[in-house]
Amino acid sequence: MNEGVGIVEQKKIELELPEGGLKLEPGGVLKKIEVVYEECGAPLRDDNAIFICHALTGDAHVAGIRPGEEKPSGWWELMIGPGRAIDTNHYHVICANVLGGCSGTTGPMSINPDTGKPYGSSFPQYSFSDSVDVYRLLLKQLGVKKLAALIGGSFGGMQVMDWITRCPDEMEKACLIATSASLNTQALAFDVVGRASITDDPAWKGGDYYLEGDGKGPKIGLASARQLAHITYLSCDLLQEKFRRELQKNFVEAPAEERAKRDAAFKTYFQIESYLDYQAMKFVKRFDANSYLHITRSMDLFDAGDRYGSLDAACARVQAKCLVVSYENDVLFTVRQSKEITESLLKNKKEVTYCHLEAGTGHDSFLTDIDDLSGLIGGFLRPRKPKVMNWQRRLYKGVTDMVKPGAKVIDIGCGDGSMLNVLREDKNVVGDGVEIDIDKFKETLADGHMSYWEDADEGISLVPDSHYDIAICSETLQVVKNPRGLLHEALRLADEAIVSFPNFAAYRIRMTLGLCGRLPVSKQLPFQWYDTPNIHLITLKDFRNLCKSEGIEILEIRAESRHPIGKMLLSLGCKNLGASRIIARIAKAGRNSRT
Repeated sequence: MNEGVGIVEQKKIELELPEGGLKLEPGGVLKKIEVVYEECGAPLRDDNAIFICHALTGDAHVAGIRPGEEKPSGWWELMIGPGRAIDTNHYHVICANVLGGCSGTTGPMSINPDTGKPYGSSFPQYSFSDSVDVYRLLLKQLGVKKLAALIGGSFGGMQVMDWITRCPDEMEKACLIATSASLNTQALAFDVVGRASITDDPAWKGGDYYLEGDGKGPKIGLASARQLAHITYLSCDLLQEKFRRELQKNFVEAPAEERAKRDAAFKTYFQIESYLDYQAMKFVKRFDANSYLHITRSMDLFDAGDRYGSLDAACARVQAKCLVVSYENDVLFTVRQSKEITESLLKNKKEVTYCHLEAGTGHDSFLTDIDDLSGLIGGFLRPRKPKVMNWQRRLYKGVTDMVKPGAKVIDIGCGDGSMLNVLREDKNVVGDGVEIDIDKFKETLADGHMSYWEDADEGISLVPDSHYDIAICSETLQVVKNPRGLLHEALRLADEAIVSFPNFAAYRIRMTLGLCGRLPVSKQLPFQWYDTPNIHLITLKDFRNLCKSEGIEILEIRAESRHPIGKMLLSLGCKNLGASRIIARIAKAGRNSRT
């Protein structure tokens, strides 16, 4: 495994504010703002700065070893470092603690310059965009003119969403991970109850608990808020797998006196209760209740579309190339919300890749289960320049010959993206891919193609009608459950489609069946009958009849065979008998199209 970034020191800077201080959107003013940040990696250049927005209760320590520590403790340690996804041999990485936080950046715990005492209840309300503007002021002061990339997950991803829509010319690329353009109602409900737990705690004292001297503050309320939130970070399946209904051994064996005390407090003996207590106590030691109130409220009130009238209008402003990632069983930031961002970007013809990761551990997966995410981010940030081989050109020639130079293409079932590589190099084609195999998806992305993680059988719902010139379905038709639906979906996405499939009426297949009485195994159909992913066996004649019945016009047919007898049959006009592979260019019937 590659080594990390080594020792990283925390830095604090006082921002150069406009005269009179930073005017906040809700109406207040902050006359002095200090920001705690950390940076690591290659020396800062004009083109290599990456800013990372941390999660809700995170901090600036994204990677590395703090002075005095013996091992790395960054919250995204395995994502950042030499040779890692965010490669510090190339990039200069910056992460800062958010406005209103309690890890050094100005917040309710900070000293109010007007009173010489902690702000407490007098800390002004600020908007989500105000916190982003503090980051922007920091970067300006550090000499960063434009970001190579802006990356954030969860709360940090929402900050990325605000940034790319309000200040679209300030970054080249953006990664929005397990996030949304605004919180859904369920997420709002969790925050409402969490904040009430704090403000209903008598020790909160309206926010002015810092001067009491007992060091307590609303710890009970903050602990309850954390427990509630932590439940939403993990999936139901993960909680069930880890804890089930197992009991805490130490309490099962506890003296009767201690058990009676717990019974009187309506405590149970389940392991999940002990786990939540542990997480709460750990959180209370490092986080401030007022900061939690301010940060969650600013997040709840944020909606990326409000400022411009709609999410579509907000996304029309985006200039950055975007990567959007969702996670299975994320109850806080759902798959649907990630797709909404992607759809709005595509409606506005922006460059965007969408991928859904099936880690299944819930919202925190982007912090704890990062192998696939690392592959996505690394490939997105620094795509390689693949060399197109001559054998690849020969393999895809029948399809690529039908594609006009400069066309905009979507390859449905693109595999590792090798056909898109050929089209890009030989035809100057802008090509996007659709793939559901995550390893192949990462390969396509790493080759520099925008891609969508979608099941072709369920339709490519992210993409608007007629978004492409040509849709390609190469060796895809026979392996989907609904070939007819795929043809119509391809012609919804594009004016024309190119379809290729193995022809089951070829003479070699007929001979194998006739002479041997067995289904053939060949390069075109390389599977035994009991282990085949080929759900549908298609012939040229079947394909013609299907197109006729579905109102699809066949504009061009190319029949291929690598074998002498097959080639001879094709020369005699016997396409259905001679061809081992069929390539067809199709369009909706009645459409004006050159053939």
